[in-house]
Amino acid sequence: MFRPVLCLMFLAAFISFAAPPPAASMEVGSGLFTLPEASCVDAEPIRVFHHRPAGWKVDGPILIVLHGVNRDADRYLAEWRDLAEAANVLVICPEFTMARYPGARWYNLGNVVERERGGVLRHPDAWTFGVVDRVFVDVRRRTGALRESFALFGHSAGAQFVHRYALLAKGSAASPIIVANAGWYTMPNADIAFPYGLGGLALGDEALSAALKRPVTILLGDQDIDPAHPSLRRNPEADVQGLHRFERGHAFFAQAGREAARLKSEFRWRLRVAPGVAHENAGMARAAIDIVAGR
Repeated sequence: MFRPVLCLMFLAAFISFAAPPPAASMEVGSGLFTLPEASCVDAEPIRVFHHRPAGWKVDGPILIVLHGVNRDADRYLAEWRDLAEAANVLVICPEFTMARYPGARWYNLGNVVERERGGVLRHPDAWTFGVVDRVFVDVRRRTGALRESFALFGHSAGAQFVHRYALLAKGSAASPIIVANAGWYTMPNADIAFPYGLGGLALGDEALSAALKRPVTILLGDQDIDPAHPSLRRNPEADVQGLHRFERGHAFFAQAGREAARLKSEFRWRLRVAPGVAHENAGMARAAIDIVAGR
């Protein structure tokens, strides 16, 4: 007569052993956690820096910030921390190290093709863009966050990632999407080969129209006008977009508007200028926080 009880005890013990441990909670203040991620070259966990303001509630806004070419997520978090604290925004900074996401192809370009020029198109499951959404799912699990969307901000190389994410990633919960001071762009033009345009990606008008309906802000520092900036790409394909980041951002936005008119599509993108700001994340963060907080 004890067999059913023993069986139930054994089953409960097995379930307890087999079930994954609950995710660690994200306490108030700054910290980091690691997340398994198969998109990088060695399938090692990535580090995710974060800051939870004392006043942030589970129904509050969540912001994912993508760092620049130096892959310094910790510095980006430090430059966002006080702004996030004042606005009660949970800020999350995943780290795309050079070792795990080597070069522009793996990070800036989202690993869309096997080589930057003329490379074979990779399956979307291999694209780096999915990291952002997987981080968001994990953050919700750790915090009990109720919102089903997150703000996404990228500066410089991070802005290159983010604008391609806006064009190519499907089914994302990112809203709004903020592209800050990208060095050059994948123009929304199928007549120009990727990565300088959408040629060769078979994106299609329906998918492009969906991208143009996303709540995207092109945020440009009006002093980011150095044509000799050391991290600014200079070649014929990039220079046709403009001679510096401020010009190139305007050209990208204008081309998107022309495509929306051609497709007779709703166009939810907008362009904002950060006065007096050059190529620096801290100044662009100050200009972006109101967008993130919905002010």
